[in-house]
Amino acid sequence: MIAALAMTATAAVPFSMVASAAPPDNDDPGVQLGDVTVIPGAGITITGLDASVHRRFEVYQVFTGTYDADEGTFSELKWGDGVTAYEGTPVTAGGLVADTVLDNLGSDARAIVENLVLGDAVDTFESEGDTLEISGLADGYYVIKDVTNLDWADDANSAWIVQVAAAGKDTSVAVKKDTPSVDKLVLDEVADAEEGATDGWGESADHAINETFQFKLVATIPINDDLTAYNTYQLLFHDVMSDGVTFENIDSVKITSATLSGENAIELTADDYEEDASTAESKAGLDWQLLIEDVKGLVNANGLGEEGADVEVFGKEVITVEVVYNAHLNENAIVTNESGDNLDVNKNNVLLVYSNNPDNTGTGEADLGETPEDTVWVFTYDVENTKYKVSVADGNELPDAGFTLYTDSAKTTAVKLIDNHDGSYTVANQNDASAITEMFSNEGGIFNIKGLDAGTYYLSETTVPRDYNAADDITITISADHVENAAGDAANLTLTEDHGKNDIVDTKNSSLPSTGGMGTTLFVVGGGVTAVAAGIYLISKKRSKDEDAE
Repeated sequence: MIAALAMTATAAVPFSMVASAAPPDNDDPGVQLGDVTVIPGAGITITGLDASVHRRFEVYQVFTGTYDADEGTFSELKWGDGVTAYEGTPVTAGGLVADTVLDNLGSDARAIVENLVLGDAVDTFESEGDTLEISGLADGYYVIKDVTNLDWADDANSAWIVQVAAAGKDTSVAVKKDTPSVDKLVLDEVADAEEGATDGWGESADHAINETFQFKLVATIPINDDLTAYNTYQLLFHDVMSDGVTFENIDSVKITSATLSGENAIELTADDYEEDASTAESKAGLDWQLLIEDVKGLVNANGLGEEGADVEVFGKEVITVEVVYNAHLNENAIVTNESGDNLDVNKNNVLLVYSNNPDNTGTGEADLGETPEDTVWVFTYDVENTKYKVSVADGNELPDAGFTLYTDSAKTTAVKLIDNHDGSYTVANQNDASAITEMFSNEGGIFNIKGLDAGTYYLSETTVPRDYNAADDITITISADHVENAAGDAANLTLTEDHGKNDIVDTKNSSLPSTGGMGTTLFVVGGGVTAVAAGIYLISKKRSKDEDAE
């Protein structure tokens, strides 16, 4: 179903909304057609247009008749030139319209577009400003269709406007063009969150590689009475993740409004939506979709009416649809050590595809609209380290020195790592029992650390090469500010600490002091002579004692 909807979206005509006429003057009660109250007039003025978009409207004559200005009513209604069939039965222009037809059409404004087949337009009009004057119409009922080709612009066609025109009075009608919007947010630690973020949710964040965090997709459906024309209303989130981000799982899907808030919010289950991320063979860099086939049905079925009765909340209140999912940065994540605008650093986009023509079938399946993309960015950082002996100089690089990175000054919690076997180490999932904690400098003295979150770390030499003394511990502080730039096309990063490169020196072990020259040799030889002399003396003394004893 998701694939079918996505394919349909590529050829869809943008959104149509039914527009209600302005209220009648006190001296002219107007004419009622279904739930649309109209004021008869010689022309129809359409307001609420966007002057930057030239719109084309086709005008179809539905009925002709005799208008009584004193009574404000039509009589002797006949089929107009713009209708070819009613409920599948062909009709002839000029033929009388049966009262049963008027009763059926008058019961529901949707009946106009569901039961009538339009023929040829009376005329086509194009707007050049924020209003459009349609004039020169004969007395009668008209349907006005917005046929502007918006080419998936973030705009909406107005719906079929059901209106009456009669000599002597003009009618004004405001089109309703409000469309849904979508926002993507990423969760950061509250202390690290960007300026303007709420409870840690913002347009950018920083995280360690393999650290689970959350994205939030928020669709907002505006208040618009014309949305009630839909029988069903579809929403599809189209989410695109960068290669450096891996999808984990859906955390929650929720619908809220003024009525549906707090404990009354609608918590959707997997039976209420379709998504194709959880079953993807590879979850890194996913281009995936989540579809809710009928938001209107879910909203109105939970409208908190008496004794479980449905309440028409949809279109009457701002509706928010929220999707939260878990993800993490992977080994393909782009690491950053430079301040400035970052357009493509682990960026992630979402756009919203939505039902966009209630006038077609009311199911919202035939025509779809699409919002612009919204983007968030996720930063991660690296630290470059080189080990030297005695001094920082070419040729003094020292291999096989072991280091451990801690998250606390007491050195009780070591950061778990993955050895990339190229002189670099990537931050591992901290629950991975197979991950290592000690890094070793290679032949070039290098042991770089890739994928660190912002924060303070403590680097300690834990394996010291033979004949050398351990270097002092190093405190590494990664402090960064990040926020979406003014243009909204990149995240601006400001690194406030110079953490990027560390040169670490081991000193040589100390030796016992030496007198130099021949001093040591003479001392040894002299000592030997003294020992020999002492031996001769003792032997001689013993012989003397033996002779006296005889």
